[in-house]
Amino acid sequence: MEALFLLGVTLFYRGDFVGAVAQYEKALSRYDDRERTRLWASRVGEDAGVTHRCYLALALWHLGYPDQALRASQETRKLALSIGHPFSLAYAQHHVSWLYHNLRLPAETKAASEEGMQTAAAQGFAMFHATGTLYRAAGVLLEGRPNEALPLLTRGLEAYRATGAGLALPYYLSTVGDAYIQVDRLDDAREALDEGLAIAEQSDELCQKAELYRLKGELALRTGSQNGNAEQYFRRAIGTARDQLSKAWELRATTSLARLYLQTGRRDEARQRLSDSYGRFTEGLDTPD
Repeated sequence: MEALFLLGVTLFYRGDFVGAVAQYEKALSRYDDRERTRLWASRVGEDAGVTHRCYLALALWHLGYPDQALRASQETRKLALSIGHPFSLAYAQHHVSWLYHNLRLPAETKAASEEGMQTAAAQGFAMFHATGTLYRAAGVLLEGRPNEALPLLTRGLEAYRATGAGLALPYYLSTVGDAYIQVDRLDDAREALDEGLAIAEQSDELCQKAELYRLKGELALRTGSQNGNAEQYFRRAIGTARDQLSKAWELRATTSLARLYLQTGRRDEARQRLSDSYGRFTEGLDTPD
């Protein structure tokens, strides 16, 4: 379980979501024994039954299975509540919040983040308290209140960096950049998104790269750049998502590109591109994306 998780989580952050799912499913189908995972949790600090399910849910979302992702996440939360291991509970609450944010469900994102912050505060888990703040802010941002979200986002990001943690910084920076775009602080948005892309390139943490490119396209539209600049970023986001087989990021980037095409009179092309991307989904058709 532990060996397969280390391989799976590495593949996930590098953007190989198919490879990651293969490791998680192998581990859960062959080796998910409650007694053994409890023993190993006492050695390594976290329960592998929880950690595998956390990232399985996120990878399934990327691959275009949001309903399956949600079921896996709910199973993770139920398991984490049952095993009496506080760090694994905080770990699960962190990842449940992450999935809800990806699903663009604001109330659920906020509720999960507040649960996580309570656990983190009670146990002294500074990193998870910081990420809980980030997720709560992300929920507020999803509600269309960027001016309220931004101070929470910057405070959470500062607290996260203060722990010495660096994993998932491209993800958090993309959310911060999104908020800056929405309040028209465009130089700050550019700085956040460029830092996220630079970290992704340096660390090979590529799972957020497509969304960072999409947001660079949205920023280009706000700055009054020629539409060709925005289109270039949207196309780069789509290409990255396709390379990673992330239907979720591809749909989101294609939606941004289709909006641009509508604004420039390319209605038929917009419809065709969006239909092609949307048509590859077989579930989750009532989710916001």
